[in-house]
Amino acid sequence: MKDNRLLLNLQSFNAATAIAGGIGLIAGWINPGSEMLEHTDFTSYYWPGVILLCIVGGSALFAAISLARKIPGAAIASLLAGIIMLFWIITEVASIRSFHFLQAVYLATSLAIIAKTNENL
Repeated sequence: MKDNRLLLNLQSFNAATAIAGGIGLIAGWINPGSEMLEHTDFTSYYWPGVILLCIVGGSALFAAISLARKIPGAAIASLLAGIIMLFWIITEVASIRSFHFLQAVYLATSLAIIAKTNENL
C-alpha cells in the first residue's frame, strides 16, 4: 500500500470521535433529545451508542491500527470502515430527519477514505 498517512489520520479521527460519541450516548453525557428518536425503533440512545462505539468506532480503530502497523489487508479494513461510516451517516440522517454540520464532516471523511483506499488498492 502506498503512503497511508492521510488514511491513518482520517481513520484515527473517525475512531476517536465515534468511540467518544458512543460512550457519551451510552453514559447519557450526550443527549440530542428524544425528538431525534421519534422516527426510529430506538427508545433511548443506548443502542445507537453501542453501535456507534463498537461497529463504527471499532472498525475505524481496527483500520487505523492495521494501517499504522502495515498489516496485510489494511486497505480492505480501511475501505470497510469507510463504508460503515458512510452507511452510518446516511442512515442517521434518514432516521432522525435532521441535519447537523458534523454529519457533513463524517460524510466527507468517509468518502475521502473510500476514494483514497481505492487509489491504493
